[in-house]
Amino acid sequence: SKEYAQKMADFVAAGGVKGKRRAEKAEAKQANSGTKKAKKEARAASGQPKRPASGYFLYLTENREAFEKEAGCKHPPVISKLSGKAWKAMSDAQKKPFEDKAAKAKAEFQKAMEEWNNNGGGGGDDKDEDEEEDGEEEQ
Repeated sequence: SKEYAQKMADFVAAGGVKGKRRAEKAEAKQANSGTKKAKKEARAASGQPKRPASGYFLYLTENREAFEKEAGCKHPPVISKLSGKAWKAMSDAQKKPFEDKAAKAKAEFQKAMEEWNNNGGGGGDDKDEDEEEDGEEEQ
């Protein structure tokens, strides 16, 4: 449109740079593209304990080969769909050994996290203290 062209010409004449914001946005996006990997590496380097697997994932790990044979392939979506159906069909008694292992692993994880936080674990404990203070003020 003529109006747009006129305003753009005035903007450029006044010293504006065409496409500057778009370029800045793209540059910022490019700079942040590696942050997910960097965060993951930083978390691994910090020594923070890894979250334990749930009962379902323990079941899946133990029975993955059987599901791969049943499915005839190793595609994760196919395997997880089969294992999910099988897990839902299981009775609580059948799930119990896996859930007991998961509960034990979770308790160990919580102890490890407490220890990690008490030893100054990566500065995350400051956030927890702030949250506790906020909760005390509201009461």
